[in-house]
Amino acid sequence: MTNNIIEVHNLSKNYQVTNRSNGTLGAIKSLFKPDKRVIRAVKSLEFSISAGESVGFIGQNGAGKTTTIKMLTGTLFPSSGYSVVNGFDPIERKKEFKKSIAVVMGNRSQLFPDLTPRDYLQLLKSIYEIDGKVFESTVARIAKLLKIENKLDVQTRKLSLGERMKVEFLAGVVIQPKILFLDEPTIGLDVIAKRDIRKFIVQLNREEGITIFLTSHDMEDISTICNRLIIVNKGSIIWDGETDKLLNKFGRDKYISFTKSEFFEISKINQKVVDQDQATITIKVPKNEVDKTLSYLNKEQEGSNFKIHNLKLDDVIFELFSKGY
Repeated sequence: MTNNIIEVHNLSKNYQVTNRSNGTLGAIKSLFKPDKRVIRAVKSLEFSISAGESVGFIGQNGAGKTTTIKMLTGTLFPSSGYSVVNGFDPIERKKEFKKSIAVVMGNRSQLFPDLTPRDYLQLLKSIYEIDGKVFESTVARIAKLLKIENKLDVQTRKLSLGERMKVEFLAGVVIQPKILFLDEPTIGLDVIAKRDIRKFIVQLNREEGITIFLTSHDMEDISTICNRLIIVNKGSIIWDGETDKLLNKFGRDKYISFTKSEFFEISKINQKVVDQDQATITIKVPKNEVDKTLSYLNKEQEGSNFKIHNLKLDDVIFELFSKGY
């Protein structure tokens, strides 16, 4: 018997779009003889997630992350393939399925501005038929963890962005889901709010056993919360494995960043350039060549303000994309 709480088999999603020409004649032509093309947002995804895992599903903009979440939660129908989420086919959108999942999106609120958080939570209690004692206990416990006990009776529109996001998490968890889908949950938040939410998600996963499926462009979210990464590029998976293994795979190098001097010449850089703009540049250097490289750059007067840092997750992902995986 499988312990997989999410199974994805050959899952694909295509969108048909119409190319429209400029001007009146172009509009008329598009009306009677539309020029259509197909965009493959997700291409034959294949993966499984065990109950209790904390998985980061990441990639560049347009990689198909949000589309995949929408298919796994029954919001979108796949063009081909299928998925099984907590034993259900999301397409059928059964009541039991909807009770078993929660979705929190950082750029889309489910709250009602004119209601207080407590009013909205009471609404969820009725919709999801939650036992009264269990409901009150869960609200009190999670509100305390999120440090919003004194915000539950404040009109939602009067809360800060960070406070509203914490209420979103409370609303997601109060229904006691088996799986928590998170799409950019810390976007726009300040450092303190991000820290609190990351700590809460990690604790939720470890103590409650809730499966976490997270998409984010914030690498601190990913590295703090996720033990496993599924990286997608142009709708296809290019990496699926433990976060630590990915870091170790690319952990033989260091990165040197510095400010370019007036004598800077790119032709003198004999190491791989990772990133640069008009003022600064970052190069990748094998660990055993760092001192030699710094000495050379100083001698050639290539720059100043040299900074050496270890591999970071966003550096790794950049490497994967640049190699065309």
